[in-house]
Amino acid sequence: MPIITTKAIKAESNSEDSRIIAGEKQERDVAFYLRRAFKDSEEIHVFNDFTFTYNGEKAQIDHLVLHKYGFLILESKSIYGEVKVNESGEWSRSYKGYWSGIPSPIKQAELQQQLLKKALVDNAPKFLGKMLGVQQNVGGRRWDSLCVVSNSCILHRDNIPADINERIIKSEAVADAVRRIGEKGKLKAFLATEPFFTKEELHSITEYLLDELCSNRSVDNSGSLHKEQENEMLVRNEVDSKKIRCKKVW
Repeated sequence: MPIITTKAIKAESNSEDSRIIAGEKQERDVAFYLRRAFKDSEEIHVFNDFTFTYNGEKAQIDHLVLHKYGFLILESKSIYGEVKVNESGEWSRSYKGYWSGIPSPIKQAELQQQLLKKALVDNAPKFLGKMLGVQQNVGGRRWDSLCVVSNSCILHRDNIPADINERIIKSEAVADAVRRIGEKGKLKAFLATEPFFTKEELHSITEYLLDELCSNRSVDNSGSLHKEQENEMLVRNEVDSKKIRCKKVW
């Protein structure tokens, strides 16, 4: 299964905002680690920069991982200073010696997850069949979300609440985190009781994500980021790169 990058076409911008540049670099770094680890995997499907619209709501997921047991959303954050998270789950970061609050990347990923989950649950008959006459669905599968920060970020882990701490990783650790969640050895897989997707079902879900969700087009009248937008995929393999529109990749 190739790594798929769903890239939104945006209006040209003359912005030299260092935060935008850093954010794009962080997403490329995470995509690099994921590609190196899973470009030949048949059970780990990676969607970089996956943008979709459902029920009038729009979401942009930095990295969506579809695996045998469910779905994992990775929110990339280019934080090069220090990061603290208090007991209430509120984030703060240092920049040139000054501390300021920032939105929680974990909460952001959870909002994206909610919309994606609703879209898939509502449309499960389009990509999953029935078992013993009962329609299969995705609601009971694994749904995880992690925040991936820059390798140079200094995390004050001693004071971060445990449930949040375990969901913050650095870019260099992203492949290991995906393996822990989405892969199991043969013995563990045999003993596991949780439901899993077959290779055919993974294929079908991927087709739905590409043909149904990512084919949506939207217009942002603010003009701050983009005008009329349409999705394209950059399907990469080890030999070459080819650009296609929202069509099947097999």
